[in-house]
Amino acid sequence: MDSLDQLKSHVDIFDLADRLGLKRPMKKGNYNSPHHDDKSPSLHLFNAKSGGGQGFKDYSSEGVANAKGSVIDLVMYVRNCDLAEAISYLKKEYGLEDPKPAFDDSPKKESLAEFIARQSLVNPEPVIAYLKTRGISEDVCREAIRFRALGFNAYASKKIEAGQLGHGGAAAVFITRDLISSKVVAVDMRYLDPDLNGGSKTQCQGEKLGHPWCVSPKKVKDAQTVYLVESPINALSIESCGLPFTTAVATRGLNVDAIDWTFLRGKQVILAFDEDIPEIKNKLRRPGAEAAWLLYELLTDLNIACLLVDSAEWTENGWNDVNDILQEKGPSDLRIYLRRWETNVIPGLPIVFREGYKSRVYLPSHDCSQYWRYRVKPDFTQFVTESKEDDNGVKTEKIDDLATFRVADVSRVMVSSSASTITGDEDQQSQSLMVIRYQVARHGPQMHHMVVTDEGLHNMETWKKIGTVFKPQQFLRLVNIFERTALKRSKVVSNYVGLCWLQGKLIVNEGPDTFFSEPEKQCPYHKLNFKSGTLDDARQVIHDYQTTFQDNAALLLLVWGLSGHLKALLGFWPHMFLQASKGSGKSVLCKRLERSIGFTMFSGQSLQTEFRVLTSLCGTSHPVGWEELSARGQNVIDKAVSILQEAYNYSPTRRGRDLTELLVSAPVLLAGEDIPARSLLGKSVRTDISDRKGPRIPDESPQFPMRNWLQFLAKQKPAEVRERYGMAQQWCRENTHSDLGDSGAERIIENYAGVMLGWSLLCEFAELDKGSYGFPDSLLCEMNRHVSETAAEREPWVWIVDIVLSEMAANRFQHPYIVDWDDVDPEKEPALCLFIRPGHMMDHIAHSPALREKWNGLPIKSANALTRQLKSSGLVVRERVDRSIGHRKVHHLMALSVDRLGDFGLSVSEPAA
Repeated sequence: MDSLDQLKSHVDIFDLADRLGLKRPMKKGNYNSPHHDDKSPSLHLFNAKSGGGQGFKDYSSEGVANAKGSVIDLVMYVRNCDLAEAISYLKKEYGLEDPKPAFDDSPKKESLAEFIARQSLVNPEPVIAYLKTRGISEDVCREAIRFRALGFNAYASKKIEAGQLGHGGAAAVFITRDLISSKVVAVDMRYLDPDLNGGSKTQCQGEKLGHPWCVSPKKVKDAQTVYLVESPINALSIESCGLPFTTAVATRGLNVDAIDWTFLRGKQVILAFDEDIPEIKNKLRRPGAEAAWLLYELLTDLNIACLLVDSAEWTENGWNDVNDILQEKGPSDLRIYLRRWETNVIPGLPIVFREGYKSRVYLPSHDCSQYWRYRVKPDFTQFVTESKEDDNGVKTEKIDDLATFRVADVSRVMVSSSASTITGDEDQQSQSLMVIRYQVARHGPQMHHMVVTDEGLHNMETWKKIGTVFKPQQFLRLVNIFERTALKRSKVVSNYVGLCWLQGKLIVNEGPDTFFSEPEKQCPYHKLNFKSGTLDDARQVIHDYQTTFQDNAALLLLVWGLSGHLKALLGFWPHMFLQASKGSGKSVLCKRLERSIGFTMFSGQSLQTEFRVLTSLCGTSHPVGWEELSARGQNVIDKAVSILQEAYNYSPTRRGRDLTELLVSAPVLLAGEDIPARSLLGKSVRTDISDRKGPRIPDESPQFPMRNWLQFLAKQKPAEVRERYGMAQQWCRENTHSDLGDSGAERIIENYAGVMLGWSLLCEFAELDKGSYGFPDSLLCEMNRHVSETAAEREPWVWIVDIVLSEMAANRFQHPYIVDWDDVDPEKEPALCLFIRPGHMMDHIAHSPALREKWNGLPIKSANALTRQLKSSGLVVRERVDRSIGHRKVHHLMALSVDRLGDFGLSVSEPAA
């Protein structure tokens, strides 16, 4: 089969149901659910032969993410397998060929980790017997084996004797895969008899950092609650408890800051790290607890709801981790302990002081005397009003409600200045703000944050925006305690979405990573999360855009949009003019680009005022789009063009009563038949899709892996990128048709060289040849057309003279002028010239009410500037000419060549004699 769509269309879903063994009590009714007993058949199959498609839905499994879908999803649902196994089953069952990938990569050498993983899956049965001795369920072991996350290795070195380090021996193999591509990145081996291996219990091959272990990425994606533990055995222990909608992920050690935890957004995360006993020689440090504290901070910084398991009893019972509890108590009791979460308001700081244990946060005595009164649930806060202890030592507490939310963290952030964010220069104007992170019932397992000033932190109006506070005085006392954590939790951040600089290093910032005080005004992407994916996804998107319009017209648009983040390295990025005639597919292409790279196309209705225009392109280098700017009023157009001039580089500004800072920087896609922005011709690139329509981009086209792309750019060396940009400029200059002395053409060449640099980096990222699809040749053709077709309208003097000549033709120009032959110099041929003063031209435009909007939009407004431009254009035949016009002598006229004006498309209407 050539594609998964053909695979789906080839399989009849009712025939597949029979092959899967689904039971159907009635001939034309529903099927019984495969995973539980349902009183009435609830699995519905449909097959619309008329073209509506086919699929299924299990109505008795509401809330289960994979209980509906296509024939492939049905196999995954019934057989509880992943996508690859489902496709393999269908191919084998129906005798079909493998679906061919969009791009056939050359085979790569198998790594040692991949080899060990493959060999460990040949006969994995012995690992089940070992893990059962650790209390882990056989069903869980077999599930991990089915998902190729667990295996068994019996290799022993013949060169190293038994008992020596490196000998090896029988070992359980935990296979770590990339969460997106499922590629093997590492294997962790736990030896059944460490003495045979010189006393070493574990060994790792492959990536030791940055990749967590789980039974299946699909289970993590579908789970609502995720437990994080240190080792795969602890993760399997939690899986053995059978908690609904729950899975476990192992960090594979304590280097938790090396892992990208964004895949956990939207889930409730519980930390169950080892309960290490503090040792004096290690300064009372507990590695497991301290890693949990760090991970809690990392997760809350990502707005991921997080709690800690209450492990206060573990040490008393001699338990170090969850597997110890499983072996001694069994899965039912472990389930209870896993659901005992810390109730202290500062995670990791217990209410009862534990002597000999290092404290996470230091609290002075006056705060300690009040700290014990506060209790939290995942999304609620309570307060102990009374505590009594009877003669038998039994303590009773009276607890009242305090607030309808949980304060997860209060921290201080230092926001980098705009100049430091874009250029990477040393920051000299950072701003200090407070960040409140909270969890409320109405948003479920979602963490949110609010940015406030120091004054706003103790203002009850701030907290009323989050929820209800029943006891304001007691709550403000709690806020004062949280200020102790703010001293410890202070960091430098950048209020910018995309690729930017932070303390001299390139970073990738997403919407949740920013701390705007007024996010709706300061950035259109303040909630944006960049999509992750594989290189196959990137190549497929590039291929789809290349084929949808001829001459790479759509691919040029895609490359421009992806490369806008190079502004942090180049200091500028051009805008894009998308030229298209009616019915050419402009709207469809823009909508597809929105889906592919996650950019926003603003309608004309949202650009009715200058402030809306301004806020649509602030705080980001991710592109935005403006639809039909020409349909707006001239006043809005002029102000929009002025703002676009600033956005070519970057420009900080302050607006509003509170002087909210706005950083104008986003590159803009201007789409329409007529784009009224002549002053932007030197700060833009363009593409024309008129009469170039090809096959439509399929709906199944994946999203471009923006996060992976930006991470790739962040790893580039700025000096090398700028050197490559210089080479791209030289290549464009060598292939241009313009005069090298044309400054306007030079600016356009620099813009297209930036796009060429973006294509070069994109090919390196997607592992494509730079000459693929003939893109460089298409870019050169578009650049040369842009240079040649705009030669007559790039300079402001052209617009001014054009307006004046139009006024002359309408007999509205009242200043003296004449069209006559200039034959003063007998050595030169007489030239027909327009004799006029530059000052008169500027005065006429400035003082004509009908030309007021055009005057406001002119980039130059002085006669001296117009005179300089006219001289540099080669129009001036003579200066300071005296002529008799209308029975009077007029001095200091300038003679402009009529023939030369015609070269710029300017036509002079000579008055009748």
